[in-house]
Amino acid sequence: MMLYFVLLFLPYVLSARTVSEAVSYNYSSSSRAQQVNVLTVEGKECKFPFRHGGSIHHHCITISFSSSWCSLTHNFDRDFLWGYCAPGNTQPIVFVHSSRRFTDPCQVNPCKNGGICTLVPHRRSFECSCPESFTGRHCDQRKCYETIHLRYYDVGKSWGRIYLRNVERCTCVDGEISCERVRYTVCSENPCENDGTCRLITATREEVCACRPGYSGPYCSTAPEVECYDNKGTDYRGVVGTTVSGARFLPWRASPSGCKMSTVSRNPDRDKMPWCYTLSDGAISWENYDIPPCVISLSSLRRVVPLPQLPSPPKVLPDTNQINHTKPDKKPVCGKRNNKRIPVARGRILGGSSALPGTHPWMAALYIGDDVFCAGTLVSSCWVVSAAHCFFRSPLVSKIRVILGQHKFNVTTPDTKTFGVEKYVFPERFSVFNPTLHDIVLVKLKKQDGRCVKKSPFIRPICLPDKDMTFPDQYCCQITGWGHMHEKANKYTNLQEAGVRIVPFERCILPEVYGNHVTSNMVCAGTNRCVDACQGDSGGPLACVKDDVSFLYGIISWGDGCGKTGKPGVYTKVVNYVNWINTIIKRKPKSK
Repeated sequence: MMLYFVLLFLPYVLSARTVSEAVSYNYSSSSRAQQVNVLTVEGKECKFPFRHGGSIHHHCITISFSSSWCSLTHNFDRDFLWGYCAPGNTQPIVFVHSSRRFTDPCQVNPCKNGGICTLVPHRRSFECSCPESFTGRHCDQRKCYETIHLRYYDVGKSWGRIYLRNVERCTCVDGEISCERVRYTVCSENPCENDGTCRLITATREEVCACRPGYSGPYCSTAPEVECYDNKGTDYRGVVGTTVSGARFLPWRASPSGCKMSTVSRNPDRDKMPWCYTLSDGAISWENYDIPPCVISLSSLRRVVPLPQLPSPPKVLPDTNQINHTKPDKKPVCGKRNNKRIPVARGRILGGSSALPGTHPWMAALYIGDDVFCAGTLVSSCWVVSAAHCFFRSPLVSKIRVILGQHKFNVTTPDTKTFGVEKYVFPERFSVFNPTLHDIVLVKLKKQDGRCVKKSPFIRPICLPDKDMTFPDQYCCQITGWGHMHEKANKYTNLQEAGVRIVPFERCILPEVYGNHVTSNMVCAGTNRCVDACQGDSGGPLACVKDDVSFLYGIISWGDGCGKTGKPGVYTKVVNYVNWINTIIKRKPKSK
């Protein structure tokens, strides 16, 4: 019975969740990641991960003490058992697979020439994301740059071209281009744009283009000399290769459906200026091109000639009986996100688990004091919803900062906005002695120049659900956050997203799951491969979409372990608190 009692308390062990329960790296019993035992100076074993101050720690820490220490149980906040860590043995980063130890191969970057290393734990391996000019497992092979096509070709690849009026077939050999003249004929149809000339290589049936001056590329679709954009960049075909921040970009290339480079827009979402996909720490992101808009002078505009006046026809009054007096539905001002998606052709870099900037614009990063980090969700101009257990130590508002529009952990950009906090409000029934009950808090942002949030493509609120809104069992929702990539990880990441399905309440309260620790104010959800899985943080959203609008259905609260079979995540059920939320955020300030 005592063992059973301890197991029931495991949910509280990881209640301050970094949501690695949604992790896609599920280790089997024969290949489970293990930590090397860390001992205290008294020879007692440290218990990792352990909860302290509303956060999960995976190694010895110096918080509150001058020397490194660890908890002797998985929940220091509950048990207060600890010891000083023995010197030289404080970082349990070693993994075990089939009784054979190995370290994270990306700690010493094996990728050459600026390649980015990404750990693949379930394969005990790594992958290198190489710069465009290099290839190979370790980015140690140089590609060939074809100046006519303005693109790189991989080692061993062949292509056709027209060079000095000669039709040639070229191959990339050890980073060098080797070409020979070939027989050709006239193309039956001309795919070359901008009045380019087409020739058909007889042996390979490949169409090659000879471009007019001012155009380049395989199909004469690129204009290298163009140094500005117009029409929001949808027609831009220049060769700018850097973004505003100087990040490495992923060039627009043929998609799996076979569309040509020339048919791929530089701004398919019609943003204010052209943009491209980029690589950021091995994950796909996007940024605007570093290119100015074209300036049109008044003298270059054609004189507008008015049309001649036409005889006015008899006016016909509309039939008022046939007019629809119903007002058109207003577009929702909440719950709408950037519609960019991971490109199919490049999605394997991180399996689609890394979110693109702007796809979850309601995400808030909460930095509480010097040692606590949680996520939150923007629900109105001045209010963020988070988990109450993140504030269980009652931190001073002056020690809290909230960052909106953040994509990379603890990194501010021109798209982010940092706020101080005016106050935070707990439900009346919340207690620090049982923080998983009523685990919700409202955080009011401090106004700047008389206002809080100014909406942008990267910052906007999520919709609150109606108090009677429900999503059925097995409905696929999303969680997001900056949490660890797997249970044994010790660092935060770019913003991640994971798909989870709502678990029936009757299943979640089974004794072998969570029993009576789950109440009607909670909702359970677990991974079921409805979307590529990843991690989030305590206080982050469980967002469910209805009619293309996202609603805050749950708040990341607690759970047992990381992606354990039969142990879903537990979330605060927002619909049960929506009346309280609306009462607080719409409350008028008291008159002085």
